[in-house]
Amino acid sequence: MSFKCKSYAMACDGSNEERSFGATIAREFGLVPQVGEILYSRNIDTLEKADEFLHPHLNMLPPPEQMKGMNEAVACIVEVCDHNQPIFIHGDYDVDGISATALLVSFFQDLGKKQVYSYIPNRLQESYGLSIDSIDRLIAPAAGQGGVLISVDCGISAVTEVAYARQQGLRVVITDHHEPPDILPGADAILDPKQPGCNFPSDALSGVGVAFYLLMALRKAMGIRINLKQYLDLVALGTVADMVPLTGVNRILVRAGLEVLTATRRPGLVFLRSGSRLEKREIFTEDIAFKLAPRINAAGRLGQPEAGLALLLASDMESGQIAANALEQMNSARKQLEMKALAAIEAASDEQVQAGKNGLIVYQPHCHTGVLGILASRLVDRHQRPVLVFADDCKQGAGEGIVRGSGRSIKGINLFQILAHCDQWIEQFGGHAMAVGLTIKRQNFEQFAADFNQKVNLLTREVQAMEQIWIDYCLADASMLSTRLMQDIQRMQPFGEGNLEPVFMLPAQQLIAPKKKNGHLLFHLQGQGRVFPGIGFHLGRPQFDPTKSHDVLFRLKRSWFKGVERPQVQATMLIPS
Repeated sequence: MSFKCKSYAMACDGSNEERSFGATIAREFGLVPQVGEILYSRNIDTLEKADEFLHPHLNMLPPPEQMKGMNEAVACIVEVCDHNQPIFIHGDYDVDGISATALLVSFFQDLGKKQVYSYIPNRLQESYGLSIDSIDRLIAPAAGQGGVLISVDCGISAVTEVAYARQQGLRVVITDHHEPPDILPGADAILDPKQPGCNFPSDALSGVGVAFYLLMALRKAMGIRINLKQYLDLVALGTVADMVPLTGVNRILVRAGLEVLTATRRPGLVFLRSGSRLEKREIFTEDIAFKLAPRINAAGRLGQPEAGLALLLASDMESGQIAANALEQMNSARKQLEMKALAAIEAASDEQVQAGKNGLIVYQPHCHTGVLGILASRLVDRHQRPVLVFADDCKQGAGEGIVRGSGRSIKGINLFQILAHCDQWIEQFGGHAMAVGLTIKRQNFEQFAADFNQKVNLLTREVQAMEQIWIDYCLADASMLSTRLMQDIQRMQPFGEGNLEPVFMLPAQQLIAPKKKNGHLLFHLQGQGRVFPGIGFHLGRPQFDPTKSHDVLFRLKRSWFKGVERPQVQATMLIPS
């Protein structure tokens, strides 16, 4: 297995161009040169690019009118507002959809609109996205009064449902970010950067990102002075949770959103942060991904997405605390459901790996459908293969013999495209490259599995041919390990898809006081002027020999212990040297 950037043997020797650019970055921005060398290796190779990357500002955002359909969407909504007609917001049950729903509800309520209604489907009982039933439930409080239905994080495939909504006398604006079908709905306006003919600079926005752009355009058209930055905590939540690339527009939105989230006064998030042990410190993308988002997602997974929405819309501390406590209980229940199914699903996946399967398809008929996606993620982490996990679909109207699946993928294998080539066996599917949902008739399951694996095998060969371990920078020795390096690397935040956290290597290290604990490895490294605590999750294996020196691959993290910030070495791999 090779090591990307430079060959493993020469990983400590950067090119002259890298070293020169590192020195330039150190001189111009006051950062350690390693930051500049890493930027150069990521094609951020001019001072202009580096300045834009290191100092993203909201004024760098492209204007909303560049998004196809924006003028039509704004005209439609402004007309409805001028006539004081109802505004109906139809969301989705994941964090992206819940945060996008909260975003639009908050905006229109802050404008003083009285008739603002929202609805998020129950994933255990209803279909994904718009349905005739969900539209009826949404408009019931103000049926027959006209108005506009705005979808968020869904709707791009809802041809029949949009036609039905218009028959009810509604205007319809679709805001979505999923892959569009060949035939688009007959809405008054469609906002989706992936739709044909859209020249918006980024087609990788999240659902809440598209919704935020609608608000930017509405504010301009209405001539109002409302500060949209106050909503960017919601944008950061949905964008990070949906695992879209944190580059370009998303990087700008999330960077600003993390600042708002760190200082948030939104009552529900104040208590959610406290329950996640994130109070009194800066919030990072990994805090959203591993602590905040799973708690909000738990509501949708258990069929109560309104609980997640209630948390984000809580207007006072009492209701915020009640909502946060409810999500904590749901998250605990979600963990129990996950653990109940995990052993059987891991055993089934292990058998498939031993049989040489490159794509894993696991069917557990009685598994709770709300945790299929998170179980698929667990198996991807375990086996580094695309995974689909299925269970019997018990929602109302699903019919007998229908199985429901959720999938997660790895870099280089586009799950959505694979499903598009297997659609003869599929009843319904949607999603994007890294995450999908689908339903299949049980009688077609075996044919689908064979077809799916055949197509995964073709792509896997290409991915394996390019498989490499990425090292961003090799430190010549432990004296280069410093608090300053840790601090300056944080200037590359936010980290995520498209802007991965840098991986360093220290060759031939003798770990100080290594200790195995619960399958993990605790240790220390002697750095510049101090000893750095380290941890290697799942690296406390029986074969680890503490008497040997190792090449240590690691990320340099900011961590907190009893409220005190400290640097931490988080090892990703130990290779005997």
